[in-house]
Amino acid sequence: MGSPLPSTSKSEVAALTVSEVRELQAIASAPLPALKICTDEGFARCMAMLDILPRRRADELAGSVMLAAYRRKLGSLPNQQMTFIVDEALGRCKWFPTIAELLEISAEWRRDDEAVRAKGRAEVALRNDRQARYDAAMAALRRGELDAAAIAALPLPWAESAARLGWLVRVEGGFAYPKPVVAQEGEAA
Repeated sequence: MGSPLPSTSKSEVAALTVSEVRELQAIASAPLPALKICTDEGFARCMAMLDILPRRRADELAGSVMLAAYRRKLGSLPNQQMTFIVDEALGRCKWFPTIAELLEISAEWRRDDEAVRAKGRAEVALRNDRQARYDAAMAALRRGELDAAAIAALPLPWAESAARLGWLVRVEGGFAYPKPVVAQEGEAA
């Protein structure tokens, strides 16, 4: 972002500084921190909550095997996701849900913690900054205010967009303002 692109005017949204852009890019591109996996005790509590739903009768051995099977398929999920699954299953299911039903519910979960929100805010700020810079560049081009170096520094999609709008033309090696039409002697301009 160190290119000589025009910044926004005071009446427009202020453009971010280079260091702010770098900081936001780091946040937006960083992997999200791993969430804590549901502990054995937490998983057992989640399954116990589902026990209020009616199910087929099973002896203690069958119940322990069933809990182990559920743990094997669902036990690597984060606490927040398991809580979501149980809450949704209690509201939707008439009978104790199968592993497949719980996995279907788990696919609907969307992570919504502070790390996700910070990443989202950084992405929005970067998009808004880029849009403000684009808008400022297009306004400056429309007014004919950019010099050749600034035009050469424009991102290619921006220059192509300006060319489609008729504010720039392709020239060998890049883009430039269109040359004004000069009337020949005796012709109307």
